Amino acid sequence: MNELNTGMPAAHPGHDVTYFVNGEEEVSSTPQLTVKQILEHAGFTPVADYTLASENPPDDFGSNYDEVIKLHPNERFQAKFKGPTPTS
Repeated sequence: MNELNTGMPAAHPGHDVTYFVNGEEEVSSTPQLTVKQILEHAGFTPVADYTLASENPPDDFGSNYDEVIKLHPNERFQAKFKGPTPTS
């Protein structure tokens, strides 16, 4: 399990926690989500095409989709596409 030390209080069971993926607001009613759940909730599917990283503190979860992340209010993540980007 990965506990991020952001200096912010962690979410508590029974309280919604707001977090952001690529600048878009997401809300979870559970204080912990897996990398896979964060990507899925934010619409990044198929999950296998993306990696996830936290912004503060910087932490790259890569393809560790089953890793559990303890969410903190207003935590920010970046989803990154793993494949080639098509050009015109």
